[in-house]
Amino acid sequence: MIDNRIVSELLAGDTQRLPARKKGLSVDLLRKIGALAIGYFGTGILGLLLAVPPGYATAVWPPSGIALAGLLLWGQRVWPGVWLGSFLVNVWVSTAATHTNPGFSSFAVAASIGIGSTLQALLTARLLKRWVGTGRLFTSGPATLAFAAIVALCCLVAATWGVTTLAFTSVVDYSAFFESWQTWWLGDVTGVLVITPALLNWRRLLPINGKPWRLIEFTGSLALLAAVTALVFYQEPPFGEGAYPLTFLPLPFLVWIACRTSSGGVALATVVVSAIAVVATCSSAGPFARDTANQSLLFLQTFTGLTTLMALTLAAVVTGQRAAARSLRRLSAELEQLVLTDELTGLRNRRGFLLLADQAWRLARRTHVKCRLLFIDLDGVKLVNDAQGHQAGDALLVDAARVMTGVFRETDVIGRIGGDEFAVLELLDKSGTPGNGSQRLQAAIDEFNEHAGQAYQLSMSVGVEDLPASGNTTLEALLSQADHAMYGKKREQVRRRENKRNRGRSSRA
Repeated sequence: MIDNRIVSELLAGDTQRLPARKKGLSVDLLRKIGALAIGYFGTGILGLLLAVPPGYATAVWPPSGIALAGLLLWGQRVWPGVWLGSFLVNVWVSTAATHTNPGFSSFAVAASIGIGSTLQALLTARLLKRWVGTGRLFTSGPATLAFAAIVALCCLVAATWGVTTLAFTSVVDYSAFFESWQTWWLGDVTGVLVITPALLNWRRLLPINGKPWRLIEFTGSLALLAAVTALVFYQEPPFGEGAYPLTFLPLPFLVWIACRTSSGGVALATVVVSAIAVVATCSSAGPFARDTANQSLLFLQTFTGLTTLMALTLAAVVTGQRAAARSLRRLSAELEQLVLTDELTGLRNRRGFLLLADQAWRLARRTHVKCRLLFIDLDGVKLVNDAQGHQAGDALLVDAARVMTGVFRETDVIGRIGGDEFAVLELLDKSGTPGNGSQRLQAAIDEFNEHAGQAYQLSMSVGVEDLPASGNTTLEALLSQADHAMYGKKREQVRRRENKRNRGRSSRA
C-alpha cells in the first residue's frame, strides 16, 4: 500500500525544484536578452564576412542556430533578443551596402526581417518541445532526424518572409526571388544544424568523464580531422576539376569521433569541419569553389548540411545504444536478483542456492578446501501459523534467516530452499571439525531464545553431509542425502522423547 506521507514528500520536493514563473522583466531576463542579441549580431557579422563570394550570400547563417539555442536553453521569453539582433544585423548590412546612413525604409525592412527570424525561432522551439522534447534531442537516431526535419520545415518562415520583404521593397528583383530564397533557406538550415547542437551540448563538448586519456584521444582525433579537412579543401585536386573523390575523406574521422564520444564531441567536430569548408570556399579554394556563387553555395551547403546530419545521427544512435546497454545490464542485474533471491528472508532461493553453491563447490575442489552441506528444517512453523497467524510465522522465518546469517561466514552459501527448509554450503578451514557449524548454530539459537522475548521459540533440525572431493555426484543428490539425514535425526529425537515419556508413565504406575 502506498504511504501517503511519502507521496506528499515527493510532491513537495518536485514542487520545490520547479522554478517559480515570474511575470514581468527581471535583471536576469534582460541580461539573457542582451546576451542573445549580442550573440546574434556578432555571429551575423562573422557570417557576412565569410560570404561566398565576399558579399552577402552566406553558406552558413550562425545566428539562426544562436536564436534557436537561446530559446531552448533560456525559454521563449528571451525572443526580443532574437528580434533585436536580427534588426541590428540588417541595419548594418544596409549601411554597408549603400555606404550611407540608414533611413526609415532601411529600419522598416530590418524590423520586418527581424519579425520573420523571431517567428521562425519561436515556431521551431515550440515544435521541438512538443514533438521531440528538448531532453530527447540528439539521444537517438529518430530524434535527430526529427530535429532536422522540423528545422528544415520551420526555416521556410524566415526565408519566405525575408525575401518577400526585400522583393516588396525592390531590394531584390523578383527574377532572383527563388535564387535568394534558396540561399537564405539553406543558410538558415545549415546554421541551425551546425551551431545549435554545439550550444545545447556545450557541457559535453570535451569528453573528460574523469578519464584524461579520453580527452587526449579526442583532442588528437579532432586535430587529425582538421588536418585532413584542410588538406582536402586547400590541396589542388589530383584528378582535375570534374572529379574530386577526396571530398568526403573527413567522414571516417567523423565516424570515429561519433563512435568514441557523445553528441557534444561530434557537434564540435562538425563545427570545425564546417568552418574550414566555409573559409576555404569563400577564399575560392577547395572543391566547391565554382564560377558562380550559386553553384559554390549549393555544393558547400549540401556538403555541410549532410555531413553534419550524418555525424549527429550516428552519434545519437551510438549514444542511444550505450544508454540501452546500460539499462539492459541494470535490468538484468535486478531480474537476476529477483530470480535468485527469496523475497521474505533475503536469502538465496532454491535456484540461487544451487547455482552459487555449485560454483563454490567447484572452486573448493580446485583449491582443495573441504565442504559440508547442512540441511536445516525450521521446527514448529505450522504450529505458530495456526496459533498466532501467518504474520508470526513469517517473522519466525525471518528470525531464523537472521540467526543463520550471523552464524555462518560470508564465504558460505545460505539459502531458503523450501517453505521452512534451509540449506547451507559451509567451507571448512583446516581446523574445521564435523558438526562445528551445527554446534555454532545451536548455540546461536539458544542465545536467541533467551534474549528475543518472542511468543515463539526458535528450533531447528539439522542434517549434515560432508561433500566428496570429486564431483561425481550432483549437489541435488547430496542435498537429498542431507535431507534424509536430517529427518533421520528428527525421527530419532521423536523416538527418544516417546521412550522417555513411556518410562515416566511406567515409573508412576
